[in-house]
Amino acid sequence: MQLDCGGCFLQQISFSKFRKRDPAPSRLKYKFSRWMLSPLIKKAVFYGLPLIIIAISILIYFQDQKNIKHLEEVASDLYRKVIERPEFMLDALSIEGASDSLNAEIREVLGLNFPISSFDLDLAELHERVLSLPPIEIAEAHLKGGGILHIKVDEKTPALLLKKEFGFDVLSENGEYIRSVSSREYFPALPIITGEGAENAASQAIAIFKAFYQKLDQVRGLVFVGKRRWNIIMTSGQVVMLPESDPQQAIQKILILDKVEQILSRQITVFDFRLPSRITLRIPSDKYGQMNSELIGVRN
Repeated sequence: MQLDCGGCFLQQISFSKFRKRDPAPSRLKYKFSRWMLSPLIKKAVFYGLPLIIIAISILIYFQDQKNIKHLEEVASDLYRKVIERPEFMLDALSIEGASDSLNAEIREVLGLNFPISSFDLDLAELHERVLSLPPIEIAEAHLKGGGILHIKVDEKTPALLLKKEFGFDVLSENGEYIRSVSSREYFPALPIITGEGAENAASQAIAIFKAFYQKLDQVRGLVFVGKRRWNIIMTSGQVVMLPESDPQQAIQKILILDKVEQILSRQITVFDFRLPSRITLRIPSDKYGQMNSELIGVRN
C-alpha cells in the first residue's frame, strides 16, 4: 500500500517476516518427548543401554583367544575350589556283603583314588561297573556321612562246577557264570557237571542231584549228552544213563531197585534208563571180550 505525503510516496512495510517464532515445540516433537519420558522407555534406556555396552565390551574382549583361555582357567580354578571343599570330599570306600576276593575285585574295577570329590563321581556309572562283575547278583552304591562311598552287594550263590579243559567254571543254579577256578579244592562241596551246553541245563542238573541226594557221596558228576539228556557218573565208574524227559522218575526207579536188589553194589557197568518201559543193565566183558546185557522189564 502506498501513501502520498507531499509528493513522497511511502510504502507500507510488512512486519510479518519479522514476527517472533513460537517457542512451543511442534506437535511431533512434543509426542516424541512424551514418548521418551514414558516409564517403559526410561527402563529400556536405564537397563538396556548398560547391557548393550557390556555386550559390546565382552564381544571385543573375546576376540582375543588369550582372554578366552585366561577366563577358562579362572572358571576352572573357581569350580575346583568349590567342589573340593571338605564337605564335598570322600575319603574312603566301604564294601558290604562281599568276600575278601570279591572285595578286591570291586576296588579294582572301580579304580578310585581317594580323596575324591563327590561331584567327580557318577553313582549310576559306578553301579554298572560293580554289576559287570560276574559274581555280583545285586549292587547298590550311595554316599554316607563322614565322607564314605558305600557299596552293598549280594553275591550269586555257587551251585555247580562246570568241568572245562583246564579247571572249572563256578555256576549259579541258573547256570550263570560266577568265576573260574583251577582246582576243585576251592569248592569241594559243589557237584560237577560237564559236556557241551551243560551250563544251559544247569537247573535240570540241580534237580537231578537233589533227587539223587541219598547217593550223592557215590556220585562223581553229571555228563550232558547230545545237548539233551544226562548221564550220572558214579565214583565206582558205573554210568547211569537217564532219559531226556522226566529224569527224576528214572532216579526213583534206581533208588527203589538199589534198596531191594542193591544193584549199585553189583558188578554192573551201565544202567540204561533211556527207555521208560525197560531198563538195560550192562555187566563187564566176559573172557571173550563181549559185553553182556540184561533187560529188565519195568512197568510205569
